[in-house]
Amino acid sequence: MIKNLKKDGILKDSAYMIFSNMYSKFAAYLFYFLIPFILGTEGFGIIKGLMPILDTLVIIFCSGIPPAMAKFISGGDFNENTWIYDILKVMFIFSIFGAIFTVFLKYLLGGNYSNLPDVYFYAVAVALPFSVVISWSRGVLQGNLKIKNLSKTWILENTSKVVFLVILSYLFGVVGGILSISVSFLLGGIFGIYLLSKSNLEYSFSNILKNIFSPIKKSNSVKKVIYYSIPIALTTASYRLINDLDGIFILSMLGAYDNGVYGYASLLSRLLFLFASAIAIVLIPRISKSKDISYFKKATILNISIVLPALLIIFLFSKELLNLFFGISTPESIISLKILSVSAVFMSTYTICASSLQGLGYAKIPVYILFLGILLNAVFNYALIPNLGIIGGAIATLSSSFVVFVLIWIITFTKLKKIKNNS
Repeated sequence: MIKNLKKDGILKDSAYMIFSNMYSKFAAYLFYFLIPFILGTEGFGIIKGLMPILDTLVIIFCSGIPPAMAKFISGGDFNENTWIYDILKVMFIFSIFGAIFTVFLKYLLGGNYSNLPDVYFYAVAVALPFSVVISWSRGVLQGNLKIKNLSKTWILENTSKVVFLVILSYLFGVVGGILSISVSFLLGGIFGIYLLSKSNLEYSFSNILKNIFSPIKKSNSVKKVIYYSIPIALTTASYRLINDLDGIFILSMLGAYDNGVYGYASLLSRLLFLFASAIAIVLIPRISKSKDISYFKKATILNISIVLPALLIIFLFSKELLNLFFGISTPESIISLKILSVSAVFMSTYTICASSLQGLGYAKIPVYILFLGILLNAVFNYALIPNLGIIGGAIATLSSSFVVFVLIWIITFTKLKKIKNNS
């Protein structure tokens, strides 16, 4: 069995995916961790309030499409591949609309967002067209099962994001910090096309330039891919929002400095969530292939054995940790850190349950629960922040994550029990 897996390249591809995914998460964490030291608490608060919006817009207008591309490429659903270039054109068109929408977004968000300089939103808007090429190249690489090369684009993007954050933030402040995202997209996209051209001359730079300016030829194929991508994009965007909706509300209602202080607590609490993400990466393919529910039990025990001691450390040394890393330990930040750490435990358990359900073929259930969690999070934030400040944001996140945890835990056990009884 193992020999067959090695022969098929599954083990090697899985290793690349796990490493690049974990490296990307570490680099993304480092990206946020460095910002306060360069831009201060207020600058950190601004970026922490803008990045979830940028990420969500990129997912909706661009990066939600590549997984759908990969599905149709690998499945050979269409006779010709000219539709792949048509998708690239459509993605550019979508990104332009998204960029225009972003410019006016400050007025829709209201509150302290409307007081931020326009140039911040211009910097966010620029990232959307820059994300097109890297997203498109990843869709083609994944569809052609070039997993090693796909992993390389993640590593380059996230490494360059950290490097250019340091350079551009020192030169241009908050705007530079936001623009570092666009630079990483650009470099990752160029690298992605380079890798494509090396493995397949059909996707050379010259062919892409020749086809990008031609009319759309396979509109029906494009429509199928776009329709298939909609639930994928909504799911990914929802997952992104539920973890950062509190920061958006706090920046809007309380301002950048308060969001920066809250961001410190949020950043430290996220360490607990990283463990579950690592476990989930290897859980999905295992439980999907074998339908063995014992993997869920093992993953849950492993997650709890790692997360609970870490949670205890945060509870005992919240003040010291905030002082050590950020030089701030106000009562509000200490309380927020403790609350958010408990919330992170709930969401880490959600991740394990969601991965198990996805592996067992119930992919839509975690999505529906996620939508409910976002709605509750928004309502709780709106109700609690004006009276309780940043602690209200932490309580809102804890409350919604608890509901999400309870629902998915009950449903997961019900489904697993059903599978066990039928086996």
